[in-house]
Parts: sequence; structure tokens; C-alpha cells
Amino acid sequence: MRTRLVLLLLCGFLAACASDEATDTTTTDATDATDATDATDATDATDATDATDATDATDAAPALEPFAVGSTISGANGPHFSNDGELYITSLLGNEIVIIDPESGDEINRLTSEDGISGPDDIAFHTDGSFFWTSLLTGTVSGINAAGESVVAAQLSPGVNPITFSDDGRLFVAQCFLGVNVYEVDPTGEADERLITDKLGPGCGLNGMDWGPDGRLYGPRWFAQSVISLDVETGESIVEADGFLVPAAVKFDSAGVLHVIDTVAGLLYKVEDGVKEVVAELEPGMDNFAFDANDRPFITSFADGWVKRVNEDGSITTLQPGGMVRPGGVTVIGDKVWLADVQSIRAFDRTSGEPLESQANILGITELGTTFNIAADGDNVIVSSYFDNTVKVWNVVEQKVVTAIADLFAPVAAVRYGAGIAIAEHQGKSVKLYS
Repeated sequence: MRTRLVLLLLCGFLAACASDEATDTTTTDATDATDATDATDATDATDATDATDATDATDAAPALEPFAVGSTISGANGPHFSNDGELYITSLLGNEIVIIDPESGDEINRLTSEDGISGPDDIAFHTDGSFFWTSLLTGTVSGINAAGESVVAAQLSPGVNPITFSDDGRLFVAQCFLGVNVYEVDPTGEADERLITDKLGPGCGLNGMDWGPDGRLYGPRWFAQSVISLDVETGESIVEADGFLVPAAVKFDSAGVLHVIDTVAGLLYKVEDGVKEVVAELEPGMDNFAFDANDRPFITSFADGWVKRVNEDGSITTLQPGGMVRPGGVTVIGDKVWLADVQSIRAFDRTSGEPLESQANILGITELGTTFNIAADGDNVIVSSYFDNTVKVWNVVEQKVVTAIADLFAPVAAVRYGAGIAIAEHQGKSVKLYS
């Protein structure tokens, strides 16, 4: 069509030239010009017919309509209030920091890679207005200083996750899932990082941390069902609370009372003298939280991408909706459309697109694992994860693994093939049959 359009314009140009020449030439020239015009008309008619055919073909094409709509944030991770009261929310999967109004939930701005943001997992503000975030996959601790300049505070190994300031402006980070260390880092990036402890593994050092009113660093131990405090000079630790399923983050309110979210239980607790009391009941898959100046908790979900506020009367307000966060493969079983969504699999009504159910993964805890692709296998599904390097046959009714194939080389797709499973391994540059 592009070639035909160029030819049409060229013919039009030549015809115009011929007409201009015919005005000042002989009858023969006029006849030639008429012939050229006739030829142009014929070309125009042919092109018009082609255009009509193309229009008809377009009209015959099926219209595409949204089947299901997901979260506006691709997995909501660390929240923190800026000094002017705006709520900043990191999104590792979305590769951005989303800024919202804490009252209405309206989006104010998004900081993206164009602003120097890369894979942010957690965020913390200094009293001077500077803020810093961690990049879990690269191990970088980056920030914007009070002068508005970009700075790299530290380049650590992958896994750097929670981040917080002490009351006197010292900056602390820890690793979780891809490392176990806890560090102090220099916000200016001039001094080397200082290792506080490497003894909190396996699997995770600390997750969502906060500085305690007693001058100690507090954080949850994801795989140890407990919350500890650290002396940041010696690395000595004390268990402050235990008996959780999976504690994901801790914060202190203005009265100095410790609060903890349990991401498996879907509960927000306050803890006094080691005794836990439920403050709010939400859903599994919570990531982190922050208190505003009125001691209202604002909670995020890595699994569903929502942001919710717990009000003074105990009611809960959704500020940002939940849903799909990073949809991948899709398959159909009966009347359900199943979707792989990184930290969950989701089912939708095949006709209406209405969400029917979601089965969340809690990293390193639940059997499901991360999911990037999915295929039907009778009444089960086959899920693939190039992050976990696994392919699993998953029973969606009983929510358990039927078969697991591990130690693969970045599997990106898998389907049933006879009695086995054919797996495409991206890193292995091959398709292999496992039986």
C-alpha cells in the first residue's frame, strides 16, 4: 500500500506538469496531456478500488475489546511518605515509583527509568527531603539528594531489599531472597558500605525494616517467623516477637508501638511486650506498610498491586485497585480462563471476564512459586518460571503440586506432550521432553 501511494503521488505530479505544458504548446501536446490525464484517472480509479477493498477487509476484522483489567500498579512494594505528605510507592515489576494522594488515592506522578529509576523494591526519605531506594535484582542503592541530584549510595550484590534511616540520618539496608546481609551505607556514596551482620540466613537477612525508639534496627525474619532488633554497631540481635506465619514488614507508630504485617495470614498486628493484637484483616500477599502523621497504616500488596488505608475507625479504604500485576501466559479450561501473573495464577469467567479466583505465591514459602507461563493439562495447569527455574503441574482445585521439574535453564514455556512434558529452555537454547 505504501508503494502504491508513492506511485499515485508521482503520477499526480507528472500529470500536473503535463497540464501546465499543454497550456503553451500545440494541439498535439494538448492531446498528450489529455492522454496523461486519462491514464491518471484510470490509476486513481484502480487505487480507489484497492482502498475500498482494504476498508472492507478492515471492517471484516474482529474488534478487539479488553477482556479483563488489572491493577494500575504492577505489584506495589515499599510505601513511604515524603516530607510534604505525598505517598511514594515502589514497584519492582513496574520499574517505577508511583506517587499518590493519600486521601483520594489519585495518582500525582510516576517516576520511571527516564528519571533514573531501576527496579525499585523499597524506599526511605531523609528529613532533608532526599530519598533512596533499593534495586533487588541489581543490588544498587540509589537516591535523589536534597539538591535534586542522582546519587548511587552503594553497589552491593543482588538481593538488597529493605531500606530505612535512623533518627540521626544514618542509612541502613538489608538483603532478602537473594542474600542475607545487613549493611550501613553512606547516602553520599563516598564511603564504602559497612557490613553489620551476615548471620541471619538462610534465605533472607531482614525484610521491611524500621528504626526503633530504643535506637535499634528492627526487622522481620521472613523464614524464621519472628521479628528481631539489631544493635547496628555490634550486630547483636534480640527476638522481639515470634509466632508469625511469615512476617513481611515492621513499622513503629508515633507512640513507639511496634506493628507487623503477616503476609500469609493477611493480618496487621500491633505488638506490645511481645503480645500480638490484630489491628486489621486484609489479604495474603501484603508487602509493606507506612504510617502517616495521623498514625493511619497504608498497606501495599506485591501479589495484587493494591494500596489500602486502615482508617481510625478500623474500616479499610482502597486507594489503588488490585488485580493482574504482570500478566504472562494464558490458557482455557472449561469455562475458566487461567492466567500466569508472576506472584499468582488467576481465573476469569470465559464469557464475561469476571475475576473468579486468585491463588497467590508467597516467595519461598508456598508450593506454587512464581509463574510466567501457563498451559492446560486436563483439569490441572502446567506453570513455568524462569526465575525459579522450575516447571510444575499444579492442581488448581486442591492448590498443590502434582509434579515438579527443577534445576532447569530458564524455562519459558511447557506443554503436555504424550506422557511427558515438553519444555522450552531459553538459557539452554533447547526444547526438551521430560517424562
